[in-house]
Amino acid sequence: MMPGPSMLLAVETSGMQGSVAVSNGSQVLLDRSLEAGQRNAQSLVSEVDRVLKELQLAPRDIKTVAVSIGPGSFTGLRVGLTFAKTFAWLNKASLVAVDTLQAIAMRAPANIPVVTALVDAQRGELFAGSYALDARSQSRGLLAPVHVSTQEMLSTEFPLTGPGLLKLRPEIAAGHQLLEESLWSPNAREVAILGWQMAESGQLSIPETLEPVYIRLSYAEEKRVAN
Repeated sequence: MMPGPSMLLAVETSGMQGSVAVSNGSQVLLDRSLEAGQRNAQSLVSEVDRVLKELQLAPRDIKTVAVSIGPGSFTGLRVGLTFAKTFAWLNKASLVAVDTLQAIAMRAPANIPVVTALVDAQRGELFAGSYALDARSQSRGLLAPVHVSTQEMLSTEFPLTGPGLLKLRPEIAAGHQLLEESLWSPNAREVAILGWQMAESGQLSIPETLEPVYIRLSYAEEKRVAN
């Protein structure tokens, strides 16, 4: 493949199963899921290497790296971000940070104007965000983020999606429209599309200061602050 200035590598490791994708501008050329539970650095490096070789690209052909920044698994986010920063630095590529909830919401069908995405926040809670579809850009913009308990009825009346649905009590989920379960997990394909839109509009990240979006401190950090 003839590389160009629009080659982008996307990395998604916020959930149970990570994924990577390569796009040329907004056109996703290839996306690949990691084996379940294989979100470690070695697996990520190996899969990216395989994808680039399959596309006949060298690492230096990648001009932008888009990484799913959270909220999500503390360990998974750290692995993905460390890889993205290192890859971008080694290959002199730009770095963009993509909202994980927005990437999940992007998987919703175009006939659903607003959707609420949910991810597990542990300790009986959920991270949630409602996103509205922009008909011109076919992207979804954040309406409002919330932090809810799985024991509470969600106030949103919008359709629900995301892996956090697995934590909702059946009687709560039954009161809402749910997207197909195949659309619940974040995927590097949507991270690539959103990442390219951000890069095009100049929304680049500074690697030295970029940190995962946890929305709240991890349990270990909360204990350290309390002491």
